[in-house]
Amino acid sequence: MKKYELKINDRLYEVVIKSVTPRDIQVEVNGHDHVVEIQAIKNLSLPVSTPSASAAPSQPRTAPTLRKSVATAADGAITAPMPGQIKAIFVREGDRVTVGQKLLIMEAMKLENKINAKHEGIVKKILVRDGDTVNQGQELVVIE
Repeated sequence: MKKYELKINDRLYEVVIKSVTPRDIQVEVNGHDHVVEIQAIKNLSLPVSTPSASAAPSQPRTAPTLRKSVATAADGAITAPMPGQIKAIFVREGDRVTVGQKLLIMEAMKLENKINAKHEGIVKKILVRDGDTVNQGQELVVIE
C-alpha cells in the first residue's frame, strides 16, 4: 500500500492506495473508501521548465523518463511495467538466469505479459507471490 498526503486547492487529503487492478483502484481518502474506475493509462513525462530571466543560470534540465521516475528501484531489480496481477512465477531465489529468460507472468488489462530477465545473474530476492496485485514501477525480482 502507498500513502500520500496531498494538498489540492488548499485542502489536505490523506490518500491510501489499497489495491490496483487493470480496471480499478481501491483507495481510502480521509478515512472513506472509494473505487476509482480506470478509463485509460498513459505514461507522461514532465515538461522541461525554463528558468526565468531573473533566475541564475543553472544546469540544463531535461524531462525525466519512466526509468528515472522509478529511481527507488534497486540495482538489478526487475519492476512492473504497469499495474497488474502476478499470475505465475518461474524462478526461485538462488536460481541462475540469463538475459531474456522468462521470470514471471503478469496480467494487465486482460493481457498476459511475460516479464523477462534484463541481465544475467542469480535471483537474489523474489518480492511478489502468485495472485499479488502490483503497481507500475514496483520491484518484482532482484537479480545480482
